[in-house]
Amino acid sequence: MREKLTLQQREFEAQQQLRQHVQEFIDKFRYNAKRASMVQSRIKMLEKMPILKAVEFELDVVLRFPSCEKLQPPVMQLDEVSFRYNKDCDYIFRNICVGSDSDSRICIVGENGAGKTTLLKIIMGDLSPSSGIRHSNRRLNIGYFSQHHVDQLEMDMSALELVAQRFPGKNVEEYRGALGRFGLSGDVVFQSIVTLSGGQKSRLAFGCLGLQNPNYLVLDEPTNHLDVETVDALGKALNDFPGGVVLVSHDERLIQLVCKELWVVKDRTVTRLEGGIAEYKEHVHRQLAIQT
Repeated sequence: MREKLTLQQREFEAQQQLRQHVQEFIDKFRYNAKRASMVQSRIKMLEKMPILKAVEFELDVVLRFPSCEKLQPPVMQLDEVSFRYNKDCDYIFRNICVGSDSDSRICIVGENGAGKTTLLKIIMGDLSPSSGIRHSNRRLNIGYFSQHHVDQLEMDMSALELVAQRFPGKNVEEYRGALGRFGLSGDVVFQSIVTLSGGQKSRLAFGCLGLQNPNYLVLDEPTNHLDVETVDALGKALNDFPGGVVLVSHDERLIQLVCKELWVVKDRTVTRLEGGIAEYKEHVHRQLAIQT
């Protein structure tokens, strides 16, 4: 697309030069009787020439999470954790042992219904283990991004009004700085949220996340509504973030950009794979071969 737009811009610039050259000839010889026919010919040529418009290139997307304290390991640990919602339900997990620290870049993968979101809630402390222990650093501050965050924005407010309402006590410059770290600047911050694109709404949700000053990020399908450029920018921002990152995603591009380790949720347990997406594909192929 960028190559196509560059070509269109070159065509526009070439046409502008031609228009200028032709117009200079017309202006110079407009009142010259000997060249009247030539002038009229060039006037008609300008009238028939298609109108090309200059290409507006979007600025490169840059996302930045605020800096944070780097916690000493272990930051998060699940020891022999089993979980079920009540005594009448089957166990969703049995005796799982996984952990992460500030350098962790973990992607949780698995089939729908395998328990990925439940695992996230256990990690965040929203659900307590039925047995086993969840250890966490006492200074842990988790920032959670839900795939439904965009749907929970107040659409009749502006981005600036929203962050001021949710995070009172800061000045306008601080709010605009927080939004600017996620590519929302200029007059965009004054627009009603309903008029923003899907990608801009996601960036606003990330801006709200950044204002929580987290030192550990848990992201559930963060690439919904994002274009390729913004996915790349998110990947870089997560790699630059000094805290731990755990995410659930089906976006192979983001997984390849960020994740050093995969947790495969399947059959009531969690299997750690340190070979990234390539090892996960091999793992899936082995499982399919066993089944057939």
